[in-house]
Order: sequence, then structure tokens, then C-alpha cells
Amino acid sequence: MAEPLLTVRDLSMTYVRRFGLFGRGAQPIRALNEVSFEINAGETLGIVGESGCGKSTLARCLLRLLRPSAGSILFDSMDLLALSDDEMRLMRQRMQILLQNPYSSLNPRMNGFDLVAEPLRAHAAMSRKEMSERVASLLVEVGLTVDFMSRHPHQLSGGQAQRIALARALALNPAFVILDEPTSALDVSVQAQIINLLIRLQRQRGLTYLFITHDLSVIQHISDRVAVMYLGKIVEETSSEEVFRDPQHPYTQALLSSTPTPDPTSDRQRIILPGTVPSAANPPAGCAFHPRCAHVMDRCRRVVPAQRNTKADHRVSCHLYDSAQ
Repeated sequence: MAEPLLTVRDLSMTYVRRFGLFGRGAQPIRALNEVSFEINAGETLGIVGESGCGKSTLARCLLRLLRPSAGSILFDSMDLLALSDDEMRLMRQRMQILLQNPYSSLNPRMNGFDLVAEPLRAHAAMSRKEMSERVASLLVEVGLTVDFMSRHPHQLSGGQAQRIALARALALNPAFVILDEPTSALDVSVQAQIINLLIRLQRQRGLTYLFITHDLSVIQHISDRVAVMYLGKIVEETSSEEVFRDPQHPYTQALLSSTPTPDPTSDRQRIILPGTVPSAANPPAGCAFHPRCAHVMDRCRRVVPAQRNTKADHRVSCHLYDSAQ
């Protein structure tokens, strides 16, 4: 069996918040708490959870834009945390990210050609003609015309700007792309176009995706597997089909119940979670979800649930399944 392209083991990220006179006080904030998963080549893993659960922190740790506090990240069997800055700079040619708001990552003073050519200038030795041909090819590949080479970000719609950002991410032929809520800022019709484009590009290029979102309806269309995060931990992981057919963690069940259904006769009951997500600076003891869980037991308040397989390829961190093998 082939090795996974990406293997993450016990990844943790702790920030320190300073307070008091001259910042002498310090309070740890654990954004990621022993996160582990694998992604095979050509696969899409969806990461789902409410805002503040650690999804974007995870993305930045994987690219080593942030240095995690503990754990390991193996990309194509290489330990990313052991690489020097120069070695990591070369490795980033194979790892790219597409952000939620394309306008925040596009320099307003640069036109389409310069934006897409930027990584080529940094990493590839090309003549002006070769670079122009490469940029034109990338723009056509993402559904734009060569006319967009002369347009600036303020002349682009949200969907067009995201396609420019995608063309730039693909310029160096990466193997792995992190998609950090790439459709949440777009209209619904444009969202569908971008999702279909991402699926097509994955098939054509053999890309591997980590797709981060809070929208389960989007995850259902693009992901092979889904990992549900809550307060910095993965609480459930299984295939995309299985998570919609048989969600097992109470938090996953609540997320699915909030997804709109096109069937007006559906009798699905909405699960309303009480309270709000606890602060990562002061997480509850035991299971982090227990203050909002309708199935809370005494041990939930004291003991952190272990992650266990309830079915083949279905892992859950919940005391409801303590007897599962």
C-alpha cells in the first residue's frame, strides 16, 4: 500500500497571550490540540467546524507559515519541521494555498500577468516569452481569457479574482493545495462554478486537496473524507458518504441538522446547541464539547475521550462509544 502524501501526528499549536503591566502576565491559548490525520495522493480531505475551531491555524502550520508547538508533519515522507528555511522555501513549490478572500492576497498594483507570474519569477528560470505563454495557459486552464493579463484586481469580480489566485497557486505545478474556505465569499452560482473547476483540475492534474470550510453542503460535493473539528481537536473522521449517512458525534449531528434541505416536506429536526464555543484560553475539563452536549455524562466532565474506531474507517472521540472496538 502506498504511503500517504501527508501524514500529521499529534499536531499542537499554543499561542501565548500577554497581559498586565508591560505584558508580564502570560496566558497559553491552545489553538490545536494533538491533531492527527492522513491524506493520500489524489484525495480530498474536508475539514469542517465553527469559526475559531482551529481550521486556518492548521492550514498555516501545514505550510509552516506558523511553527507548531508539538507534533510532526510528513509530506511525501519528508519531515517538514526538520527542514531549514531555504529547504522549506523549495518545498513550498509543491504546497500551495488558496485563501477565502482573493482580494486580500492579490496586490492591487499588479495586473493579472504579474500576479500569476510572481511565483514563476521567484522559482523558475524563464524568458519573458516563456513566462507570458505559461501565464496565458494557466488563465485559460482556470476558465479565463488572455485579456485578464492586463486587468487589475479592482476590475475583477469575486469569481474572477479567485480564478486568478488559483492560476497563481497552480503556476509551479504543486502536488498539494490547501483550500481555505475558497468559496465562502462568493455568490452561490459562482461557488458551484469554482467547486466544479477545482474538481476538474484535481482530476486533470492529480492534485491532493485539504478543503477547509464551515459549509457541509460544499464538503459533500468535493471531499472523499471529512474531519470534524471542535476547539482545536478532530472529534470525528470518516468518509464523506458515511458522515452524512451516519454522523456519530453529537457535534457532527448538530452541524448536519443546521444544513438547509431543498425538500419542504422534510421532517428533519434542527438541533440547537446551547451556549457558545468555549474559549481556547480556558477550555472545559474532560470533553471540550460537554457544556453544550445533550448526552453529557459524569465522565464527560472529567475525562478526555479517546479517539476510537466505531466502524471501519470511522473514528469518533466521544464517551458514548467507549465500548466500541
